[in-house]
Amino acid sequence: MIGRNDPCLCGSGKKYKKCCAGSSDASTEQLLTKELKQVIDTMFATYPQQQDHGALIEHFQGWNIPSLHESLERDFINAVSIDDFFFHQRVDIWQAHLDQMTKLITRPATRAVLQAWRNPHMFVGRVTSVSNDFIEASHLFTGELVYIRRENNKPIPTGMFVFAFLIADRTLHPAHYMATSTLIFITEQYENVFAAYAREFASDDAAAMFKEHHLTLWARLVAAGYHGEEFSEKEEAVVTALQSFLATHHLQAEPLVDIVENFLVEMQPKARKLEAIAAGAVRFAQEHGFFGKRVFTVKELAESFDISSSSLTKYAQELTTYYKAQ
Repeated sequence: MIGRNDPCLCGSGKKYKKCCAGSSDASTEQLLTKELKQVIDTMFATYPQQQDHGALIEHFQGWNIPSLHESLERDFINAVSIDDFFFHQRVDIWQAHLDQMTKLITRPATRAVLQAWRNPHMFVGRVTSVSNDFIEASHLFTGELVYIRRENNKPIPTGMFVFAFLIADRTLHPAHYMATSTLIFITEQYENVFAAYAREFASDDAAAMFKEHHLTLWARLVAAGYHGEEFSEKEEAVVTALQSFLATHHLQAEPLVDIVENFLVEMQPKARKLEAIAAGAVRFAQEHGFFGKRVFTVKELAESFDISSSSLTKYAQELTTYYKAQ
């Protein structure tokens, strides 16, 4: 959010509190956000153009590593490699697009942000704290703190690693950025990979190093067992057990899975048997009407997940408390 003493986003040069604050013009921030989103959306809808297809195909061939395609979804690889193409290898295409859009946009605030967008940079770091609007993360090599605008309200635990190509946030506050398109979180279980990567490739010129050794990072992650997951092995096990139960009983409850995922990430519950959390989730769901009239007794759930009745009741209650607090 814009601060009262920040320059007004309408481009008047006045402080926000002496300009658009409290007036109908406060929607200027929404208009700015809409225009900037359109700039990025137009980029991916328009480019690459015909003269750049050969360069893009050659770029994709460099990413055609069997281990990557065996471990990561095609959409995942395409998203990361496209960002690498436009924001690393052929930043001239991105800059030409910004020049074209600047000619079409008259709002001074939007034009100022586009000028700050000319040199995107790859970022790899570790989440140190999370606020309502921004993720604070420390750079893998320099330790510098940056603030990356959150894309949604899903919980993000501290300690996770984060990857993105960054451009200036619309506020233009120092060290505040947003992701160009791809924002990826990677669990702490790959900490050794990042530590080894940092030791081997540490450089005073992080941008040049990332440009040269970007693909190496993903190759090493998949060699360590990474499959594009954003959850730890324990969290994945709980969600898998829950989804298996839902599929077996022909139940549709995607909102339940979202709630459980958020609960696992934010609350980090400890369980001797992870199936107890999944069983508790089923109990919680039926108590809150997720399954309509379908009912499972505590005994049935305990036998199905091979856990004690007291364990599943405990996690059903914890999920209820979490759910009501949201």
